[in-house]
Amino acid sequence: MNREQINAAQEAMINWLSHPSELGKKPTRIQCAGEFDFDEMHYYIFRFKESILGKWLVGVCGGFEGESLEHCGHVFSEFQEYDESTAQDECIAMVEMIMEYWRQEAERIEDDDMYNGIEV
Repeated sequence: MNREQINAAQEAMINWLSHPSELGKKPTRIQCAGEFDFDEMHYYIFRFKESILGKWLVGVCGGFEGESLEHCGHVFSEFQEYDESTAQDECIAMVEMIMEYWRQEAERIEDDDMYNGIEV
């Protein structure tokens, strides 16, 4: 495990969770619960608690290339309960959802540009 990369991923996860449209605050507890490679990039699985007595929830951060400390923006949680046996599959599904969202956005922008007579 690359400790610096884990720390960068955890900080990004905390920042994402703290956003008002997400958890709205730092999680009470957060731990790296695993890592995996997907689509030639490296990801970290996090489990976190909204409150001391709350359940562990799952989130993902990544899209790291090699030893880079910069992720590609794949930071997300659907605030599902953390289950060690399904966490990686849930995180991959979240990453795929993010990738699909950005594919659709790129297509929409390209279509808008073509409609507006801008050559892409």
